[in-house]
Amino acid sequence: MLNITMTQELPASQNDVWATLSDVSTFEKWHALHEEWVETPPRDLEVGSTMVEKIKIASIIDTIEFQVESLRAPEELVLVGAGSTGSKIRLTMNCAARGGGSAVTLELEVTSPLLFGVVGKALQGTFRKKLTATLNGLAEYLA
Repeated sequence: MLNITMTQELPASQNDVWATLSDVSTFEKWHALHEEWVETPPRDLEVGSTMVEKIKIASIIDTIEFQVESLRAPEELVLVGAGSTGSKIRLTMNCAARGGGSAVTLELEVTSPLLFGVVGKALQGTFRKKLTATLNGLAEYLA
């Protein structure tokens, strides 16, 4: 199992960050794991909403059916999913007001048969890089 948590402070307001985090149609502009939506995601998310996304990690593409497990505007969005490679993913996105801006925390939990051995070790490092790129992409998108 892989569990990574990363936080980045952004100059954007909590409401602006939340508007982006909760609008999954913007993922293509800032989310480094996102490849494409297999189905058009719902415009307005609510608990139980589902969406199918292709993500890419290294050269592996996984098609994941996500469901919104929790949604507490403007603070937290939790997506849980099962992938075509046997993966199980939980992505928690938190947004907190911090001074004149906000702090975004991404927590990624992944269980996958691919996370063992030498390949698994390499994938863990790649996941860390992708989460860093996601936070940087979010900062650039909101700038």
